[in-house]
Amino acid sequence: MRGGSKTIKPYWHDGAWVFDDPQRGQWAKPFVARTPGIVDQVLRRAGLPPRQPLTVTFSDDDNPGFGYQFVLEWAREDREGHWYRWGGMEGLCPALLRYFDATPTRIYCQVSARRTPFSVFQADPGAGLRTATSWPDARDLPPRAGQR
Repeated sequence: MRGGSKTIKPYWHDGAWVFDDPQRGQWAKPFVARTPGIVDQVLRRAGLPPRQPLTVTFSDDDNPGFGYQFVLEWAREDREGHWYRWGGMEGLCPALLRYFDATPTRIYCQVSARRTPFSVFQADPGAGLRTATSWPDARDLPPRAGQR
């Protein structure tokens, strides 16, 4: 992915920061496993309220035009995956290798608030599709089949 950026939209769900990425088959995947406090620190530093749904744009390239706010530094690898450090805390993103060809030593991140509280998806066995189960404000998502 060198030189490009990706975007995910984490949300707080069942006591964890998770995200959906239909293109990669990710549904309610932990954004930062075992250390959700790292996201709370990022939100605080960005001036956003706790548990605020957010958009995270990230890259392994420190391109000055990207405008990153946070840099995650690679800390270690274990059988669970690759751990990254920021602000004195370490966090694990189990889905990391789905976004990078090789493990980056640094991940440059930009965060912004998002108005949609969450976007939990589940399989629809009748249609073979994934559909949203609920969201109070669905303006960030396309309408479901049969809705306008």
